[in-house]
Amino acid sequence: MKKMVFLCIIILIAVYIFYPVFESEGISYLIIFCCFATLCFTIAKIMTGNFPTDYESTEKEMNRLYSEDGIFSYNAEGFYFKKESEPKQYIKYSDILEVNYFTIRFLYRETQSGIELITVDKKYEFLDEYCKGIEKFTEQLSDKLPFHQNSELQITNNHGLKKRNLFLK
Repeated sequence: MKKMVFLCIIILIAVYIFYPVFESEGISYLIIFCCFATLCFTIAKIMTGNFPTDYESTEKEMNRLYSEDGIFSYNAEGFYFKKESEPKQYIKYSDILEVNYFTIRFLYRETQSGIELITVDKKYEFLDEYCKGIEKFTEQLSDKLPFHQNSELQITNNHGLKKRNLFLK
């Protein structure tokens, strides 16, 4: 890509220096336009980065995310989780009353999303951005609890909090 930028710049300089050599102004303008278009697209590609977008790399990344436990550890009846400032806690699948997926906007630009668990004793929130292993956790919950796949998204308040009920006992 950088070679392409360098080549276009050299061609543009050559066209500006040898401008009167070309018989037609149209050829010069065409060369200049093509070089500027190539420069724009090449620089845009360089600026956006080289993110892998092929199927295998995406599949490999998803397999890594779904195999990572993060803050959770699982057994047949429930799961343990450990947050930073709290001791390790255990929740049984049978104690879960409700599971909600939520999104909320902050400062009109950023959006945070996560899972809300309501049990007999307490309410827990796990944010996607700060909670490692949330993909596997969501998969485990959907395997152990009968999730509602087609529930409606409900706007809860004026600040942009949206909830979708995934499980209700």
